[in-house]
Order: sequence, then structure tokens, then C-alpha cells
Amino acid sequence: MNFKLKMNGALWESFCERMLRHEFTWKNFTSVPHHDRGDHGIEFFTNCGVIFQCYYPDPSYSMDEYRRHVQKKINEDLKKLSKHESEIEKMLGDIKISCWVLVIPEVRTKELLKYCKSKEKQIPQLSYSIPKGISVKIETDDSFPSGSIFSRRYIGEEINIDISDINTEITEIWKSQNSTFFDNICRKTNKFSESDLERLRTSLIRQYMQVEELMDAYRDQFPDLYTEVTSIAIVNLEALKNESLFVRDEPKNILMSLLQKNRDSIKTIEQSISNNNIEIFSSGLIARWLAECKMDFIINE
Repeated sequence: MNFKLKMNGALWESFCERMLRHEFTWKNFTSVPHHDRGDHGIEFFTNCGVIFQCYYPDPSYSMDEYRRHVQKKINEDLKKLSKHESEIEKMLGDIKISCWVLVIPEVRTKELLKYCKSKEKQIPQLSYSIPKGISVKIETDDSFPSGSIFSRRYIGEEINIDISDINTEITEIWKSQNSTFFDNICRKTNKFSESDLERLRTSLIRQYMQVEELMDAYRDQFPDLYTEVTSIAIVNLEALKNESLFVRDEPKNILMSLLQKNRDSIKTIEQSISNNNIEIFSSGLIARWLAECKMDFIINE
């Protein structure tokens, strides 16, 4: 949400247009010319029968103010659907509309969802609507993850997911609940000749738990980035495994090399990922391999 706080109505509309055009592709997406937008309650529409409107409420609004302004926007624009029925039908051609969607930065109250359902019942049967009528929805950019990531590139937005710290008490619980993984970590770290193995193992557990949380967040919010990062980790591990067949090195040096490979590779991803998230991914994916893989691979004796 942070990047959206810096926007205004015009920037939000441009962001949404890029996002939705990417999501639906140019063959299925039409943008109403700027000077006509708002006249008929339509900013964009798709060949699959969806009308889009964008609205950027002032982020400083109280909950009640936010609700009232969004409801006013919904009410005013839906009235235009019947008021300008003939003109809208000409613009749509053979397309039949099944859904009207208002895209806003954040859905702050469930009252807005209820309001959409109440307004849905008030839309008359229109010449360009499907027989069942037009549904009314409210969405954010979270509903269009691929398009949202694409559009963020144009505003220099950096992806950053805050991950909670892991204290010693939590790592001890993890050890007891994941004895097989902990045994793998112990077996592999025994080959490091590390003076403080306990501290190293605790650190690896923290990294493992943090990367699990981060990957869950990316899988949910940024699935394309999640796939890209996990693919990078697999490729880097496989490359280092192949290299180790020909050049022997100390386990610590091998893993430091893998850590740097992960950092460098993730930084090449077109969408900017924060240094904090890059570091969690880079070290955590190594910790994950050490814990979950039974075979030693690159650190075998």
C-alpha cells in the first residue's frame, strides 16, 4: 500500500490503465479516450464484458469519510450506465457487459462490499448487459498481481515485504517440531569447522523461517516474482553442484559463493526487489536447502 499513498487521481488512473492493459492484453482491453472518461461512467472495458472505473480517495480520509466518498462515486457512475445507455451500446458494439468494477487503492471497510450488492439490484436491464444483469464489484490492484507488478515498474516502486524477527525461543520450538530438518542442518554444518556451531545453526533456522514467510507472501501477492526467484535458486544450486564436480573447495567457501550468486541473480530481475528481501531470499534459500535436502551434494566429504 505504501507506494499508493504517494499517488493522486491522475497517477492512479494511469497506473490502473497500464495494469489492466497488461492483465487483459491489448486484444481484449479498450481504454476510453481521456477527454471522454467519466462522461458515461466508463474508463476501460474488456471484450469479456467488464467495465472498469478508477477512483483515488484521499488517503487522509477517516474510515467514514472514505466510505462515503467511495459510495458517492459508485452511485454517480452507475446512474450513467442507464442515462447514456444508447451511447454506451454504440461504443461497446457486440460486447455484452456482465460486471462493473471500481478499482480503488484499498478496501477499508466491508460496508463498501455490502453497498455494491445493494446497488447491483438497482441497475435496470440494459440493452448492452447480459440477461442476468450487471454485477457490481470493488477491487484493488491486489486482484491483478501480474499487471500490478508490471505497472509498478513505471513508477520506480520497490517491492518490500516486512518479515518479523525470529527469537531464540521460537527457534527452539522449531527444532523440536522439525527434528529431521534440524538433523540435516547439524550433519552438514559439522563439516564447516565452525567454532560456534550452535550460533550458526540458530542463524540458519532463523533464515529458514524467514524465507518461508517471505516466500508465502510472494507466492500470494507476486506469483510471477515468486516463480522467478525460486527458479533462480534452483539454477544456481545446480550450477554450483556441477562446478564442484571439477573443482574441490571448502564447504564454507562453496556456500559463500552460492550466497553471492543468489544475490547477484535476484538483483537482475526487472522488477526492483528491496535489498532486505533480496538478502532474506539469498541466505534463506540456502538454509532451506541445508534443512530439507537429505543429500549433501556440494558439501560432501
